[in-house]
Amino acid sequence: MKKIMVATDYSESASSPVQYGVSLANHFGSLLSLVSAVDEPYSAAAGALVDMKDHIREEAMETMGKVKQDISSRLSNGATIDTHTVDGDPGPTITRVAKAKNYDLLVTGTKGSDAAREMFTGSVANSVIKNSKIPVLVVPDKVGFQEFRRVLVAVDEKQLAGAHVLQPLKAILKAYNAELIVYHGDEDGDGMGYDPKLPEYLEGINHRFEIRSGKDDNIATGIKQAVKLHDADLLVMIYHDRGFFGRLFNESTVSKVVFNSTVPLLVLQDA
Repeated sequence: MKKIMVATDYSESASSPVQYGVSLANHFGSLLSLVSAVDEPYSAAAGALVDMKDHIREEAMETMGKVKQDISSRLSNGATIDTHTVDGDPGPTITRVAKAKNYDLLVTGTKGSDAAREMFTGSVANSVIKNSKIPVLVVPDKVGFQEFRRVLVAVDEKQLAGAHVLQPLKAILKAYNAELIVYHGDEDGDGMGYDPKLPEYLEGINHRFEIRSGKDDNIATGIKQAVKLHDADLLVMIYHDRGFFGRLFNESTVSKVVFNSTVPLLVLQDA
């Protein structure tokens, strides 16, 4: 995990998404890139629109040096930092830049700063999750930073495209020496239902399975309860983009978890 991108409005170098980015960069010796997307503000007058956009860009540029200097002093293990301001709608722009620059992980929050406009809202996080081709770490609003000690990955019945889907998760587990709990809601009570190759994919990782039997009318609630029960520091879900119903299920479930999670959510792309 050599290149980590944090989507930010530069409002605060101590924000949780940035803190998680710094922690990950220090563990992996990564390049940490802070990227701010400047969208066109709504305005009836074209001239006013240009002025507002320029003002927002200038505001981001003014704080960029200070934020970079502050974070640079907190980096270790060979980690480095750079900063970028790009034009465009935050959701599509963030995912486009992440793909074009070959980042290994994208970190974002679910709410922006009132000081510089609320750019990184839940809808942007949703857009990033659905369109990103790389893993996304979503840090919910008001979730404070803490090191990863115990990780819970929620899996469904779908088979994964391969062991590579879990590689980012395995890298994080090893870097933080964290425990992994594999959670699966078993609706029919047969004790199975998840990808039978999961134990093979997780070989060499400290993990255990938890199968909950019985139909749960609210998948997101069941996942939230499991996170609380095990005092997990990180929740992991796998986004499948396979057909209309697969997308509908994942968008609905992941969205509910994003808005209700009390811990960061790492979304892996099953491709």
